[in-house]
Amino acid sequence: MLTTTAFLSFALTVFYLLLIFTLIRGWHRIPDFVNKTKLKKGGKAILPKPSIVICCKNEEQNLPTLIEALRNQTHQDFELIWVNDHSTDNTLSILQNSLSLFAKAQLIQSSKPGKKQAQRAGILATTRDFIITTDADCVPHPLWIETLVEFQHKQQADLIIAPVRFNGGNSFFAKLQQLEFATLVGSGLAAAGNGKPIFCNAANMAFSKESWLKSQADLHAEEISGDDVFLLHAIKKRKGKIAPLLSPGAFVITAPNPNLKTFIHQRTRWTSKAAKYTDWDIIATSLIVSAMNALLLVLFFMGIFYKEIWNLWGFVFLIKFFTDYIFLLRIKDFFQLKLSFGMILSLSLLYPLYVGAVGLRSIFRNKNNW
Repeated sequence: MLTTTAFLSFALTVFYLLLIFTLIRGWHRIPDFVNKTKLKKGGKAILPKPSIVICCKNEEQNLPTLIEALRNQTHQDFELIWVNDHSTDNTLSILQNSLSLFAKAQLIQSSKPGKKQAQRAGILATTRDFIITTDADCVPHPLWIETLVEFQHKQQADLIIAPVRFNGGNSFFAKLQQLEFATLVGSGLAAAGNGKPIFCNAANMAFSKESWLKSQADLHAEEISGDDVFLLHAIKKRKGKIAPLLSPGAFVITAPNPNLKTFIHQRTRWTSKAAKYTDWDIIATSLIVSAMNALLLVLFFMGIFYKEIWNLWGFVFLIKFFTDYIFLLRIKDFFQLKLSFGMILSLSLLYPLYVGAVGLRSIFRNKNNW
């Protein structure tokens, strides 16, 4: 039994190593984008005209900051679509009062519950082809719209994967989330850099309305979430152009979860749609990562009964730890991470437990929650 366990552990570790080093290669394949659209002779470059779609549900505390950030955008030629999804706080009033602050803005009331249905209503209300989405609890960089517009002018992409990062909070838990989330977002960008995109985040993505309309059959309307990743997979299946964007001006920032309960709830919501995945790249990636973390848990508990297993657990853990550390070194400057040995070690030790907890909870999730 021990020989078989060692062989399987070694094989899975090799697969994990190949996955991470493939992501590192993809990260380095993404060129840094700098806003530098030049004026053409006789006038300005013709840039895409964007529509910004933002869905809101009980966001009265976050909206004032977001509204101010939108007013401070360097690029002001945009259409703003607010979508209120059955808010029970002061969200609706704040949105109504904000309409006069923008040159072109409208407020939509979502008739069906859920973020995906709210976003659908907002997209259908747009009058422009280039659509940018973010969340009401995010704060975009002042160059956000300008960067996305100029990037789209250059790329003519069907979908743009743009960066998101956590900021705020000095607690150990907040810093741990920043590290974990940067790894997640960085992996998505890196996979796209390899030409094999696997996921994106609706908190910061952009796409053509035409591509979205063509993707309706694959968006899984029965799922309450997944407005981002199902769109990516649909466009990828049609061999549309998906472009990862690396630029400091493209960031949107959001706060980490305030406690473990909301963190697990958020990750459960993200994970719960995995059963609907048909894209083999994300299926393979998810299986390798999940299996590697499950292996560490299994070896740990086996070590209680078989002392010989501890050496194997230590070998697998150290290989994974240093492999993850190398990837973090590649992305740390872009995501403004402050790495410490203790923080990375803590994440490495806790991550298998987190993966197991989220995996189990996703099976028993409430489908009607954002």
